[in-house]
Amino acid sequence: MEHRPAPAPAFWKLQLGGWGLYALLLIITFYPAINADGGALHLVVAKAHRALYGLALTSVMRLLYRPLFPSTFRRQTLWAMVTSAAFGALWAVLGELWAVWLYPTYDWQRHQMSLPRLSLEYGVTLLGWSGLYFGIKHARAWQEERERALRADTLAQEARLASLRHQMHPHFLFNALTSVRALIGEDPARARRMVTEMADFLRFSLQKGDAPQVPLEEELAMVRSYLSIESVRFEEKLDASLSVEPGTEQLTVPAFLIQPLVDNAVKHGLAAGVLPVRVRVRVTRVKDVLRIQVDNTGTWAPATRELGPQGTGTGLRNVRERLSHLYGERAKLETSETDGWVHIVVELPAMEWTPILAEESHDAPARLARG
Repeated sequence: MEHRPAPAPAFWKLQLGGWGLYALLLIITFYPAINADGGALHLVVAKAHRALYGLALTSVMRLLYRPLFPSTFRRQTLWAMVTSAAFGALWAVLGELWAVWLYPTYDWQRHQMSLPRLSLEYGVTLLGWSGLYFGIKHARAWQEERERALRADTLAQEARLASLRHQMHPHFLFNALTSVRALIGEDPARARRMVTEMADFLRFSLQKGDAPQVPLEEELAMVRSYLSIESVRFEEKLDASLSVEPGTEQLTVPAFLIQPLVDNAVKHGLAAGVLPVRVRVRVTRVKDVLRIQVDNTGTWAPATRELGPQGTGTGLRNVRERLSHLYGERAKLETSETDGWVHIVVELPAMEWTPILAEESHDAPARLARG
């Protein structure tokens, strides 16, 4: 990786720019009066010199202020007032000494009376600089703390999403292995075929990697593979179909979103006892909303609405939590039951799949916020 030099500290950019502006404002303010007497050049030199004193003195004050972080606001205020008064007086004396050295005819005795006024003026100027210095330091500290909190929240969210994604693998394996065990004794050939289908399914899931988002067509390929496994077990007892609106295949969906919904449909349909179990998966797009609906024949008793007759409740609960983490209120999952059919409907923002989603999956929450 190419090494790049560190950028110049922001302090010096602000310091040089601020005192340069200070000198310019002084020149503009006093120029009309001085220029009438032909002293324009002396004005520029004097005011530039004054700004240089301010630049030098505040650079030293910065070194004195550094040990005050972190400390109480009261201590910082006290230090700012005392330091500004002391350096303001020093600024006034240095300015007068410079005037005596530069102009031999300078009336030191006459200008001695102006030292208290100049000390007060310079002290107020330095106090204003101190206020800006401490204000900027506190603002940056607050911003850094906020960024750390946001990074921690993002990492926690990504860890939660990863945990939810990886729950689907053991959840699927639990159900599939239960099916294989049931077939070993009654039909070893079908059991071997089911193991082969499981191997294909798992290989396909591993090829996806850990990307939280995948194209819809890949998710549907996973669903078809899952239904092939279930068809081996149940044969004529299961009748499943998929209907996908053209043009939606390249939309983005969370990985392992549809498979647990289909698994839930198969499980509840079989529990209802009405054979064959019909499972219908329909994917449509309505403006900026991607709608995924999974229907199955049977009933869904309210008492078992979340856990199901034979499940652990991982499937739907997992999907609901992941949608909440990824999309917030922009996505929803609804369930209903009408006329011998159970319906599960998921609606989420219709976002086009782009390769960056696969390459930068670690930044998923930020991309979803921009989407």
